[in-house]
Amino acid sequence: MNNLEFLTTEHYDVFKQLAQRLHNPGDVKKEYFSALYVIAGNERVRNLLLPYMDLEQGKISTATIIDDNTFEKQDIILVKLVIHLYNNKEWVLPTELITLPEPDYQLAMQAITLCRDQQFDEVVIPNDQET
Repeated sequence: MNNLEFLTTEHYDVFKQLAQRLHNPGDVKKEYFSALYVIAGNERVRNLLLPYMDLEQGKISTATIIDDNTFEKQDIILVKLVIHLYNNKEWVLPTELITLPEPDYQLAMQAITLCRDQQFDEVVIPNDQET
């Protein structure tokens, strides 16, 4: 799938499964795919955020996520990053990011890089036969 780097095969598979639910991937902005990249890469964050997602439309209802939940420190950092990547409604400090465990840090840095480098501009969601 383009030049995306996934942390594991499972990360790729979850991303693909979630992205395949989109009715019209061409109408979804790269910010959604960057947020989805983080969500697919961390099961705890995914379980927290899926109730706030419309996977068919490619939308995340971010207004009450933080108020509605209690988070572990590393999870709140990734949740804030997802919200920031998606709609800039939360801020994540560099000092917060560097405290993440290595796999979550790699996930966060890759998501930021992907959004910045605009590698999601021409996302092609592979079907099951293409994997």
